[in-house]
Amino acid sequence: MDLNLRMIECFKAVMAAGTVTGAAEMLFTSQPAVSRSIKQLESATRAKLFDRVRGRLVPTAYAFALSQEVNTVFKGLDHLRRAAATLKDFQNGNISIVCAPAFSQGFIADVVTAFVRKHGDVSLTVETHVSWRIGELINDQKFDLGIAAYDMTSLGVEHETFCAPAEVCVMAGDHPLASRRAIDPADLDGVSSIFMINHDPYRKRLDRTFETVGVQRRLVIETSNSAAACAMALRGAGVAIINPLTALDYVSSGLVMRRFSAGGPFHSTLLRARHRPSSPLIELFVAELKSVRDDYLARCEAHLNA
Repeated sequence: MDLNLRMIECFKAVMAAGTVTGAAEMLFTSQPAVSRSIKQLESATRAKLFDRVRGRLVPTAYAFALSQEVNTVFKGLDHLRRAAATLKDFQNGNISIVCAPAFSQGFIADVVTAFVRKHGDVSLTVETHVSWRIGELINDQKFDLGIAAYDMTSLGVEHETFCAPAEVCVMAGDHPLASRRAIDPADLDGVSSIFMINHDPYRKRLDRTFETVGVQRRLVIETSNSAAACAMALRGAGVAIINPLTALDYVSSGLVMRRFSAGGPFHSTLLRARHRPSSPLIELFVAELKSVRDDYLARCEAHLNA
């Protein structure tokens, strides 16, 4: 006779209760049914599990050894049941996201804070990398989601446009250009400016724009980080042309954000590994990402129109 789960359940109950009667009560069955299952288990294992002493079952050394293995298996089953229930209810799990520095300040903080308030048992992993590296990490299935700061396509990666707002011009509140509602390229001729580093695609696009109209800005600082550019502009180091999502984080501290008439789109991309399985939990997180994105874009537009 082969082993079956019912035999193991009866054995476990007898070991826990100490008697067939107690085991039967635990399993809501009859004493004869428990006794029959124990005999079948002994037959299947070809081992004597209990000595019959004065009508009682006394476990043998083999029974104690088997009991340890059974307990290990049942602990695994309990864990599996809890995990299955958790997945069904979407109450637990881990989500990993990697984002470009432009999104690693207030934006991603707002997203994860809102999400964990709604889904308290979820754990999140958030890392920041440059955009080309994000594409590699998603392609290697190291993360569930990625937000790159450029228009990106990559083999093995699913991609969709995340947002594409026009870049804006930022400066300190006491800067001479702060009183204007919009900034033209000619307004920045000779003006101290904070540039992104020279291999940045947005920097290259701006260089072409100003070269076309014959405007020369005065480079005072180069940086690879849009948040750093905003912080330095806020302190009066110069003006910067930057994405509005990062700039919005500094508006409450006094940074002035103005439309830039020649501002091209800040085109970001949401990435997923093509062969990494999604889940309802990840879809909920993506929905939160897009909700916060829409809120940021609306607030940026409201500020620029004020």
